Amino acid sequence: MEKQELYSGNVLYGKKWAVCGDSFTAGVSGSVVTEGRYQGMNYAYPYLIGNRNDMEIVSFFMGGRTIAFPEDGTFHNSLTDPEAEWYYRNIPEDSDYITLYLGINDSHHEHGKGGDGEDPRGIIPLGTITDDTVHTYYGAWNVVLSWLIVNRPFAHIGILVSNGCDREAYRTAQIEIARKYGIPYIDMNGDRHTPVMIRSQNPDIAPEVKHMVMLKQAVNYPSNTHPNDAAHEFESYFIEDFLRRI
Repeated sequence: MEKQELYSGNVLYGKKWAVCGDSFTAGVSGSVVTEGRYQGMNYAYPYLIGNRNDMEIVSFFMGGRTIAFPEDGTFHNSLTDPEAEWYYRNIPEDSDYITLYLGINDSHHEHGKGGDGEDPRGIIPLGTITDDTVHTYYGAWNVVLSWLIVNRPFAHIGILVSNGCDREAYRTAQIEIARKYGIPYIDMNGDRHTPVMIRSQNPDIAPEVKHMVMLKQAVNYPSNTHPNDAAHEFESYFIEDFLRRI
């Protein structure tokens, strides 16, 4: 098939995708992609989708990343740290797609306790949906999305509601924010549109189902409850479908 023919039938083909996320996006299994454009990169959903559609992946993801920036400035792996190269305002102007999948580490920082072996410094409160500061979780979402809507007006923006947060309030916050801004989302905790994934905080999912999913999707249960290769492969298909619809 000629490239032009493939392009005309595939809305994702050759597009630039700015991917914002943490270790659930970066991949921690130690496996790598073995072929294609992203050969040698971590075996993780962005590169699997990128390979299938010859997309340009712009990495704004790294283990431990938060969306909020602690007020005391002691932690710098944040999307809203103005001194960081991954500062949200550095998302390329010509990005066709922008997805945000952040919240796990913000929830770890709520009481400065860390989690998943990440840097625990810097308090990040949950805050409220009216916050306009990058120093709370709700506030950082407001700041980032308000800026993206104005400054990246023709990018297809989507939210992947984080599974793996410390409590359900962080899942609820992301859904509220998505609805506030009219931005499409999929709930990685599982709902009527999306399969339940590891470390779900959806209270409607039965505990025994959550445990079963944990056993089959963890890198090494119980010591490492990040998504394994099979989980990244599985979710890559419904995340790809989500991209096609936003």
